[in-house]
Amino acid sequence: MHRFPYKTLLAGLLMASTPALSAPPPPPAYRQEVVVAGSPFQGVHGLALDGKGHLLASNLLGQSVHSIDLSTGAVSTLVGPPLGGADDVAIGPDGSVYWTGFFSGRLMRRTPDGKTRVIAKELPGLNSLAFRRDGRLYVTQLGRGEDALSEVDPSGKKPPRRILSGHGFLNGFEFGPDDKLYGPLLMKGQIARVDVDTGTLEAVAQGFAMPVAANFDSRRENLYVVDSALGQLVRVRLPTGDKEVVAKLPTGLDNLTVGPDDQVYVSNMVDNDIRVVNPADGSIRPVVEARLTVPSGLAVAPDDPDENLYVADVYALRRVGGRDGKITQTTRVLSSRMTFPMHVSLAAKHVVLSSAYLGAVQVLDRTSGEVLRTIPNTNGVQGALELPDGTLLLAEATTGKLVRVDAAEPAGTTVLTEGLEGPVGLVADTEAEEPGVYVTEVRSGRVTRVRLSDGARRTVAKGLKAPEGIARHPDGGLIVAEVGRKRLVRIDPATGRSTVIASGLRIGLPESEGLPPGYIPTGVAVGGSGTIYLSSDVESALYRFVPTSGGARP
Repeated sequence: MHRFPYKTLLAGLLMASTPALSAPPPPPAYRQEVVVAGSPFQGVHGLALDGKGHLLASNLLGQSVHSIDLSTGAVSTLVGPPLGGADDVAIGPDGSVYWTGFFSGRLMRRTPDGKTRVIAKELPGLNSLAFRRDGRLYVTQLGRGEDALSEVDPSGKKPPRRILSGHGFLNGFEFGPDDKLYGPLLMKGQIARVDVDTGTLEAVAQGFAMPVAANFDSRRENLYVVDSALGQLVRVRLPTGDKEVVAKLPTGLDNLTVGPDDQVYVSNMVDNDIRVVNPADGSIRPVVEARLTVPSGLAVAPDDPDENLYVADVYALRRVGGRDGKITQTTRVLSSRMTFPMHVSLAAKHVVLSSAYLGAVQVLDRTSGEVLRTIPNTNGVQGALELPDGTLLLAEATTGKLVRVDAAEPAGTTVLTEGLEGPVGLVADTEAEEPGVYVTEVRSGRVTRVRLSDGARRTVAKGLKAPEGIARHPDGGLIVAEVGRKRLVRIDPATGRSTVIASGLRIGLPESEGLPPGYIPTGVAVGGSGTIYLSSDVESALYRFVPTSGGARP
């Protein structure tokens, strides 16, 4: 039986007779402002001097290889994304540039005429590389299930030849005057010497906390070592192995290279900068500076009048003033128990971090910053929330599941729902009559509401292109970073209608092999004032969008 739409007719009559009372207020306009200015890098790693006044720098998460003019400090991109995802970089005998793809497992080469190609692949955890005097090339795999040293054909015609495995994570290395390879064993706190012809290894210096790279001086007499956990540049005298701290630097050091004048260039992935040290007097000066590294997930307490932001900066967790951009607190990876944070959310007493970089979720005390729990998760975990009952809800982008993690230890898990297409961002709706969460699906272009009682799903909005970060506005609307269209949108959760807040944004690095859908997530947070905060992975910057009319609606 056909039913007459009385409710629809009544709503139409009411709208016609009382338009001023029923029409929704117009959305506010916003003014875009910079909170923290950007950087040319998204974390800086391997370094190499080209002998022509330029320093080459590898940028793993930014998927680029950069060139720095040492006379001016100007930074240019030699190889951009997605081909340039480099953990280390070296220059071959013919002037070709080689770099290692940690996530992609590919060894790349760019010839002097600008042609780029893959010369080795299927080498997960590909990390460091160095040329021997005779032009032979050696690489290591470090992590992602591998711990190996291999020889690779620089032309790419022959398959790699494994020399050593299980030796303790041989990292940034260089060949010495005796034609043997010298480098740190990261897991053992040692500097080792390797005969690559026989495969024999021996320690030449010990007592480091986390040595990550070693290079010789111009006379090939002393070996300079960077200790990431201690923030030290150390000179090792060979053959005795005696050590001397040359300079004290911030922790998070990653690599180094030594110039013909014995000036030591040092990269720091936590601070996203490069400094040069004069070993004669220990003086330090900046080459390239930055304030953020890889800003991704954002969170702000709704009752914080100063709108201080928690920024998951991948190599650090930072507290940033939303109004003044001042960085008031930094917890650094490697020198702390914190893993590499890519998402952050707040609960009453806790901060929850998740990382697809190393596959873990962590719960921190919100007051002290102490790590209370670390929960391994290798299913491409993106967003993570603590629910009112203390359980955690995780978005597994690789499996397409939302899973609950028990509050008690050992942590058991249950699947709340599955079949999502690249879940990335989560925001709670736990005060509703039927508590739930909103989730962005980067692959399907949907925003979905999932009911917490039984996992039932309802599509809130569709037709979006690569939605990632999501937050609740004080007026109840959903603020979403629609990365595929480089814009910020507001979605009405009742109707699914979207309104563009800003477009033409510098967000959305291309995805990389080895990391889940959403790659480096673009973070969104909203303060109690209605100001919207957005992270830019492309620029390593932080922006705010201040309402100029309408403000925050109750």
